[in-house]
Amino acid sequence: MKLDSIPEFLKSEYLTIGLLAANLGWSVRFIEGLVRGERLPGLEINGAWHFRRDDVIDWLEQKIQTLDANRVIQLERRIESSLASEGIYQSPLTLDRIASRLPDEGIELDAPIHTKNEVIHALTGLAERTGLLFDRDYLLAALLDRESLCSTAMPGGVALCHPRRPIPTAISTQFMCFLRTANPVPFGSDDELTDGTTIFFLLCAPDDRSHLYGLARIARMLHHGILSDLRSAKNKEELKAVIAQTENEIHISP
Repeated sequence: MKLDSIPEFLKSEYLTIGLLAANLGWSVRFIEGLVRGERLPGLEINGAWHFRRDDVIDWLEQKIQTLDANRVIQLERRIESSLASEGIYQSPLTLDRIASRLPDEGIELDAPIHTKNEVIHALTGLAERTGLLFDRDYLLAALLDRESLCSTAMPGGVALCHPRRPIPTAISTQFMCFLRTANPVPFGSDDELTDGTTIFFLLCAPDDRSHLYGLARIARMLHHGILSDLRSAKNKEELKAVIAQTENEIHISP
């Protein structure tokens, strides 16, 4: 898509390819390849590529699990570093992992749920139980809106559910919930006809960087082969231990 110019009031929504590369921890050449081969949405303006911030985030949400593991590591480390430098995450970062943002109240195992709508309502209920959610109806509507655009389910029977955009007015801090269903649920993934989805993460973040960091961290854990251990965990304590151990392993040996 080509434009001769961007309206003045839209400039803050767009990133140059150099700034996008710096923000994501990737090279300009790699991003150029994504534009050509992976259809990363961009605008060619006066011969230079620019990227709308929201479009990039939407694309990452859909493609992060299909990216090469090393690219996910680069993305995660770049965002992690910026969050730590501003005091949003603790430093050293070994003290502030995704596992620490998963409250016991936000976990439910082997729930007798059979439909996508029941899953979304159950995840919203878990978020409310954590005490970190201020507006249940807002989160529920945001999750339904996100799923209406494109399913957050992925091959392998896992879904990374989240609002389409950060919800700073509805939550007090970034947190995660986890739902495992007793039976596979048709959730819109490519493999639902054979497997369905049984593992559901819910990511709630107050800003874009925390949101992308959570997606990247979970994608790395999935690359590391955590699914079978998540399915076999017998209780909440074992589940959290699996996540914490996996985070330690990918931190030591990326």
